[in-house]
Amino acid sequence: MMDKIVNNQSLRQWQINSSRENQKINTAFLHKHVCTFDDLSVSINPWVFSHIPKTAGTSIENYLSQLFLIQDIVHVNAPDLNKMPGLLNLKNQFPSFIAGHHPMHGLLYQLLPKQKLVHLAMMREPIARVLSYYNYLKSRKTHALHDSVLGMDFETFIQQPMVELNNGQSRRLAGMLHSDEIISDHELFKCAKNVIDNCFTLVGVTEKIELFVQLIESKCGVTINRSEPKNSSNKSMKMNEINNRQLKLIQKNNAADIMLYDYVFEEFSNIKA
Repeated sequence: MMDKIVNNQSLRQWQINSSRENQKINTAFLHKHVCTFDDLSVSINPWVFSHIPKTAGTSIENYLSQLFLIQDIVHVNAPDLNKMPGLLNLKNQFPSFIAGHHPMHGLLYQLLPKQKLVHLAMMREPIARVLSYYNYLKSRKTHALHDSVLGMDFETFIQQPMVELNNGQSRRLAGMLHSDEIISDHELFKCAKNVIDNCFTLVGVTEKIELFVQLIESKCGVTINRSEPKNSSNKSMKMNEINNRQLKLIQKNNAADIMLYDYVFEEFSNIKA
């Protein structure tokens, strides 16, 4: 009963706050409680995997789930958690592993216990991510945007005002996923970079997914069984089919993501277990 009261109070306050206020609260919490990669351990509880769409996150979630008992795992995305914050307290104890799509201003971070936690994420090269998102929406019949994208050519698609097509990774990390606030690409990059530097245990890149798994294995002394990629899409369009005009448009709309990805790629590539 007490957990329900606390969760409902947190929900009401989160709803009252602006995205910027929630971002400030959440990043302060994470800065204080997230363990560093040097201190990474399975004994730290909970582990939180913040899944950025189309970054091989479903595969990573499958790998990380192997480290925990099934009864200690909760998969929930932000919209569902916003409706039912009590989902985190349905079992006898707080989950050891939580995974789902959660922007940095999200409710999840205000429901976590005030103790050390592991916070993980993946990024993907922005042009490949935009293309993957297109193929995903075209092939995933159950997605809400499938019907509207089904008959749409790629050039029309990349001009749509969809959050995932316009610095979607940086905006999610900066707590500005649905914000109308005008901000330069450089300022958006700096804000997202600050979150990467101070609020995560480890941020990997899709293009080096095997290294991400190896680092977890080596650091935690575990073995993770590999499997075929999860949640992959039928490729109605391939990378070599993108023309120069389309490439420049994607680059323009994702300038902050490109800067952030380049930074994360270099930092991640230099990590030693």
